[in-house]
Amino acid sequence: MADAGDTTPVEPSSSDEDATRRRPVPGDDRGTPRASDPDDARGVRDATGRLVARSPIRALDPASDKRRTNGLAALPALYLTDRLLERRGDGVKKSSDAPDSTDTPDTPETGRRRGDDVSLSEALDEIGLDFEPTVDPPSSDQEFIPPRWGRSITLRSRDAIEPVDAWSVLQDLRVRAPQVAARLSLEHVLRPAGGYWGGIGGYWGGIGGYWGGIGGYWGGIGTGADALQEYAVAGRGGRMPVSLALPDPALRARALARPPVVVVPDTGVAPHPWFKDEGVVRLRYRDGRLEPDTRELHVADTGQPGAGDGAGGDESAPRPSDPAGLLAGHATFIAGLVRQGCPEATIVSIPVMGDDGVVDEGYLLDVLEALLRRHEGGQGGGEPSDVVDVLSLSMGYYAEDSTYLSGPVHAMLDRFAAAGVAVVAGVGNEGTTDPFVPASLAPTMTWPAVPDDQPPPVASVGACNPDGTTVALFSNDLAVVTAVRLGVSLVSTLPLTNGMGQPSAKVQSGDTVRCTVDPDDYTGGFGVWSGTSFATPVFSAELAAALVDAGGLDDVAPDAMRRRAVKALDVCTHRGKKP
Repeated sequence: MADAGDTTPVEPSSSDEDATRRRPVPGDDRGTPRASDPDDARGVRDATGRLVARSPIRALDPASDKRRTNGLAALPALYLTDRLLERRGDGVKKSSDAPDSTDTPDTPETGRRRGDDVSLSEALDEIGLDFEPTVDPPSSDQEFIPPRWGRSITLRSRDAIEPVDAWSVLQDLRVRAPQVAARLSLEHVLRPAGGYWGGIGGYWGGIGGYWGGIGGYWGGIGTGADALQEYAVAGRGGRMPVSLALPDPALRARALARPPVVVVPDTGVAPHPWFKDEGVVRLRYRDGRLEPDTRELHVADTGQPGAGDGAGGDESAPRPSDPAGLLAGHATFIAGLVRQGCPEATIVSIPVMGDDGVVDEGYLLDVLEALLRRHEGGQGGGEPSDVVDVLSLSMGYYAEDSTYLSGPVHAMLDRFAAAGVAVVAGVGNEGTTDPFVPASLAPTMTWPAVPDDQPPPVASVGACNPDGTTVALFSNDLAVVTAVRLGVSLVSTLPLTNGMGQPSAKVQSGDTVRCTVDPDDYTGGFGVWSGTSFATPVFSAELAAALVDAGGLDDVAPDAMRRRAVKALDVCTHRGKKP
């Protein structure tokens, strides 16, 4: 990722114009992301605070990497260089590179599917590779529940000095063993759909720290990068502390037999005066299950030392020397926006990102699988509070294929939709037209185009400026943008922290301290921030509020939930017209 001062242009390669619209992430090319502490150089801290090994992240380079089997260069994409995802095939749609395959279960010993001429292990053996499932050892005595979507596999080269490149392996298999390759895909790295602006850790550059489509280098919106940097400036959209005199919106919430549930897989919601009630439920993923998270909560939401409820003088409050992490408060800010837009909603927080601000695709899929299993259990006679109404995803990855429609993420979200869950995804912050998954999975809709007994489609959300009539310059212009909502200079909740910045002037007058504003003192609990990460929960809260207005939330049967979700999408997409 680039530091805030790094605006050096990168010359486009001479390969396909379609494949050179995004600038590769500086420093992420073939290295391992830095841990937040020099002593943690052997890994990063995950969403639970554990130090774990990080597979190397690589940026697919269309100028030097292998072309796709159709002869076209791939688009830049971030992926784990030694991993692939193996899908189970139920409902998986095909990309332009994917040949037909039989949707039958594989055998865990060899990776063979009944009816295949060659197994995964045999295909990899021909190119000098072995593989093993990428599964963490069970952390408890509970039996691990394997996910239905498939699995992540880690590739091992038999040549100790030869590095493994998953993209090259995938292209080789598409030629040598197309039936095997049809169920494989890269394991992408997902990043937030915004939220780095404001000097957190010296980063400002949105998803991955690069600006595809900006400055005329990569797809040409026709403006300079300096214009984008304005959003990092306090007072122009950049993160900064503010005062809020309004009471907790939950005080005006209507009493409901079953409130709508909005799930936020992200960093994790930190302690805050607004979130002391039952309106925020914190879960964590362990051994294929979601369970209540009773651990001490982390101030930075990403594995850093924890704090209490933010009361003055709390000994657990962070000192200026405590690093806050790149995404300090990302989920906390999102939760505050949901609370403002739908005070009745229950917000379910599931940490999936570590202190490097990324999440592996396979891990996210495992968490979503556990969430869907919990949801279906609630629908089948279990706890109604386990049922999910809205899944709000302020993250995504760029696909290597502009026609990308395949992949386990799409299949997983189709399953959520079939179960009656409305899925909302941010479009990303690079001002590009390149496919940003899952937002790019949103279909073209002319309402009412979906029968109300059909699954609700994915809704993609862009950001507009505070005037409500112009689209934010950074907001990606995908083929389909379902809705555009406020995403610049929003005010919401933040962890009660005080960073290393100091007021520009400070004097002591008797017992009174007089000073200018401390630029990173968030002990007041509120701040300003910008990004499509935050336009996304604004729309998610609208959907939840529409569900409340429509009534009938106590009926959690899949067909009833599908009807409600489709009607809510219809109402909300007409309520706010695109600028």
